[in-house]
Amino acid sequence: MDSSRRAQLQYGYHISSLNSSASSLICAAASVPPSRKGLFSLPTCLDMTDSAFGLITSAYTVGGLGGSLNAGGMIERWGKKGTAVRSAGVIGALAVSLGSDVWILVVGRILIGVSCGIATVLVPLYLSSVTPPAIAGSIGILTQISINVGIFAAQGFSIPLSTPGTGNWRLVSLISAGLAVVQILTGPLVPESREKEHKVHDSDADEERAPLAADEGDDEADSLDLRRKGDDEKSLSVAEVLKSRNPTVAKAMWTLVATMVFQQFSGINAVMYYSTSILTAVNPASAKTVSLLVTLVNLIMTFPAIFLIDRLGRRSLLLTSLSLMCLSTALLGWSINNRYFRVASGGIMAFVVSFALGLGPVPFVMVGELPPREAKSATASIAVAVNWISNLVIGLCFLPLRDYLAYRTGGAGDDGEGSGTVFYVFTAWTALGVGVLARLMR
Repeated sequence: MDSSRRAQLQYGYHISSLNSSASSLICAAASVPPSRKGLFSLPTCLDMTDSAFGLITSAYTVGGLGGSLNAGGMIERWGKKGTAVRSAGVIGALAVSLGSDVWILVVGRILIGVSCGIATVLVPLYLSSVTPPAIAGSIGILTQISINVGIFAAQGFSIPLSTPGTGNWRLVSLISAGLAVVQILTGPLVPESREKEHKVHDSDADEERAPLAADEGDDEADSLDLRRKGDDEKSLSVAEVLKSRNPTVAKAMWTLVATMVFQQFSGINAVMYYSTSILTAVNPASAKTVSLLVTLVNLIMTFPAIFLIDRLGRRSLLLTSLSLMCLSTALLGWSINNRYFRVASGGIMAFVVSFALGLGPVPFVMVGELPPREAKSATASIAVAVNWISNLVIGLCFLPLRDYLAYRTGGAGDDGEGSGTVFYVFTAWTALGVGVLARLMR
């Protein structure tokens, strides 16, 4: 796996890295005193509330938003290859793994988020720039596969390492720090993008032709000057893309923004962040096992998209995916409210399969394809920033919204009564997504 895809693996890894750790990280949940020492002679747990744990979880998306907004400028300054090395995220991962205070973990998660926010802009652009057009869609799916490998790996590591009273939850982030070091070491081996190679080649050719042009007259020299100005012209900034009246730029931006909003508001990261909590309300004994299976299914079912994306097209995959997610969220909500554990587990699986086939991988493929060349970096930054904002909203609002809707329908939320009602909100959003994207992508 090259350095660019390893960056996306980190993004997926940290989506899921805390999913199963709450029971060992929060002292009250672990029934362990904060004074107990464990791994590295550090506290085995932290004395914090569920709200503080939610803050640590959400800090990742705050950092991701900042990283995605600044990624375009970094790519313009250092190139895709140089940016990949600088976005490794070693310090943040070490802060989380060695932190003994809630705020250290918050800062660490923010730093990790910054690194992953940069990666979510960088990797689709890099893959689109080094991939032949005939297989661009299939190669682009590797972005989502790397994310899903990270989600599955984090869940797989965190379950055996989340034993209360040991402090082994710290190893989950320490593994990420090791991956980040590998990313830094292998970064120089990654081939440069075609655009930069062409730019360097053309610049060298122009330097060789410059003396001849001066001898041949003003017309040839002026032609070279114009070419250099065109090569040196900066790509559009985020502000320029937002204000652009160019219909190609505007349509690409709004299509990507809408796709990213519906990707996150489909509820997928509510499931990835809180699948253990969701299923614990119905069947505590099997919740962690089913959560691990959910991430495995998410990984496996992304592979068919490699073969389908260039055969069926981006639009067909997205609309089919959203339609199936609409049905599966309705099933999930009904089964949780009625405490049918097997049906609820099947509903989550169907939901994840539907996402993996289209709405998961296709938006990141489109990031590298839709915008014109001069607007690629800025449009990607805007689209991915919207993705992170939507992700943050879901991360902060899902549990309170679940409990509120459960209360309004006569349940208690965290004990399973009425806690499935929140999924009807996602049913409505995915239905709306079918209509909006069908219109935008005509």
